[in-house]
Amino acid sequence: MTSLTSGSRRSTARRLTVITVSGALALSLAACSSGRGSSDSSSSGASSAATTVTQFALVAPENESDYGYNQAGIDAANDAAKELGIAVTVVPDAGYDNIETVLTQVADGGAQFIVAHASGYNVGAASTAAAKKVPILIQDAGADENVPGQIAAAKPEGQEGGYLAGIAAAMSTTTKKVGIVVSADNANWFAMSSGFAEGVFSVDPTIQVLYTSVGPAAYADAAGGKTATEQIIASGADVVFGMGDGATHGYLQAIDAAAGVKYIADIGDVTPGLSDPRKLLTSVRWNYEPAYVAAIKDVDAGTFGTKTYPVDVENGGMYLQKTDAMTADITAAVDKASQGIIDGSIKPTIATSAAEVAAVIAAKKGA
Repeated sequence: MTSLTSGSRRSTARRLTVITVSGALALSLAACSSGRGSSDSSSSGASSAATTVTQFALVAPENESDYGYNQAGIDAANDAAKELGIAVTVVPDAGYDNIETVLTQVADGGAQFIVAHASGYNVGAASTAAAKKVPILIQDAGADENVPGQIAAAKPEGQEGGYLAGIAAAMSTTTKKVGIVVSADNANWFAMSSGFAEGVFSVDPTIQVLYTSVGPAAYADAAGGKTATEQIIASGADVVFGMGDGATHGYLQAIDAAAGVKYIADIGDVTPGLSDPRKLLTSVRWNYEPAYVAAIKDVDAGTFGTKTYPVDVENGGMYLQKTDAMTADITAAVDKASQGIIDGSIKPTIATSAAEVAAVIAAKKGA
């Protein structure tokens, strides 16, 4: 495994169906999902000690146009379905209201496994899993929330991807100033930010790392994202690491308008959002496919709900996107650091607040 290569894809002879359903649902789910041949679709989502999953579903709050978290989940669900040769129903734009009702409808539509792709869905997912006896993969939860046969979590190790991005940024900056822009007080953003700073300092501790936030929960604030990015650039940063969901659109507008500035994205591929794709240094890609595949196999084996599923460097779930700006030297340095993360010789700090990110930046750990 290298840091610039996502997981392999294998073909199977099992049946594959990929379906996308609008967030409104209205509930044609039972009609449009291919089942296991049972006429009792309302109970086909029930799990037992071991259930062979032939169809699953992913429910996401937004759609893939965010270039980030929703894009990553939807892409991974489709890729996992292809790898396993099973059916998937994708429900984007589900929002956050009445999520328990949406998950219940998805279960009644025949899903034998559900990915609830937002940490804001965790409470509703737990209730639905218990009521419908369907295994649900939640997000960013601890092992104490696992329920055998019902609930387990996917857990991104964002500090690992951030560390690799920091190396790329440090080897690309000419002003010796790099910036971080986050859209919210989010645990994943904090972890990626602290990892990024340590990756920068591992190359050159004299580089200045600037940090700013669009707001406490400004995930979709494109205008605010544009302003925050412009301010970071005005402060001298010529490499900007942005974490944002919908706010990313504002980041990209600011990057497009700035001469000599490179952008590092997070989670998804933002190339379509840039008028000049050469401005993209790389993206910390989150590949949920290994986690989804492992979870589905555990449902098949009757062991789901006994462990957390990492999205990390070791399983190919966290890697840097290939671009023309990723030179051979940068690639070699990133690959070396990836191996260090895998073997445990490199352990990036997991910040849990903006104050902890600031402390990591001040400490310049990694020199």
